[in-house]
Amino acid sequence: MQLSHWIHTHWVNKNWVNKNWVNKDRANKTWFPTRWINKNSMKTAAEKLWTMPLMDAVIGALVCSIAALGAIAAAEGHPWKNMVPLVFAAILMVIAALFGAKAGILSTVLAALFFATFLFGPTGNIAVANESARSNLGWMLLIGIGFSFLFAPTSSGFRRH
Repeated sequence: MQLSHWIHTHWVNKNWVNKNWVNKDRANKTWFPTRWINKNSMKTAAEKLWTMPLMDAVIGALVCSIAALGAIAAAEGHPWKNMVPLVFAAILMVIAALFGAKAGILSTVLAALFFATFLFGPTGNIAVANESARSNLGWMLLIGIGFSFLFAPTSSGFRRH
């Protein structure tokens, strides 16, 4: 037996509940248990989740990861692929300026891992055999973390007033 059917048969038929309350719920089409869900509390919880600084870092890192994978796909097989980390430092600066220092640092580390694993040989391993590629990855890490602290606002660019 369904719970809503049990409530209807025991409470409504035995007059344990005010008839006006039941009719009002049926007219509003809010029957058990949806009438106890408070839309304001759900909205407040969603707003708290969105305003967390960690959420900015996650969104920024996700955007940067997608950009890094796009850069890997564009540079694969080209002779200029060793320069990709240095050019990608400009994207890291934009991520840090929009999403904050945490996002910039996290994005820098993720981009370096993606480049080392998927762009430079041996593919599938974070070890980089090419000396200039390894040097450019190191410079990207240094520049990206430095930009994150220098250019990042105190709060995310989307919530500045």
